[in-house]
Amino acid sequence: MKLIKKISIAKPVEDVWEVLGNQFGEIDKWASLIKQSEVSDPKLSPGVVRSTETTGGPTKQELTAFSPEKHSIAYKAISGTPFFFKAVRAEWSLSKNQNITDLVLDFEVKFKGIGGILSPIVKKKLGKVGDELLEELKFYVENGKPHPRKVSS
Repeated sequence: MKLIKKISIAKPVEDVWEVLGNQFGEIDKWASLIKQSEVSDPKLSPGVVRSTETTGGPTKQELTAFSPEKHSIAYKAISGTPFFFKAVRAEWSLSKNQNITDLVLDFEVKFKGIGGILSPIVKKKLGKVGDELLEELKFYVENGKPHPRKVSS
């Protein structure tokens, strides 16, 4: 199952990259889903692991790509996913559009066994989570403070 989410952010690409890429381990500053976050190595590169405490419990993601030049970052889940998920990966990419940054989140889930029968439910739930995540990132970058949903969490 694949989901692609897009949003435009009214800030230069470098500003968005600072939060999304350079501050990869600080997602807890702006995402309401994340209570706490840390990385295994502050020098971000493939293999670095981000550990998070989410509203659903602990998770870990391993960087699989990190490119400041291309303004793209990718990772795979290595723990904390539902038992019926075989693999989860995400790729975030930024592109310049004058003083606006276009962001694309490409998210993919592979299911174990008959877990695929849950695909419509999972797609709806992850779609909502993705929309909220992008909205919260946009708000944080554009306003310099967390989204009200994050503040109330």
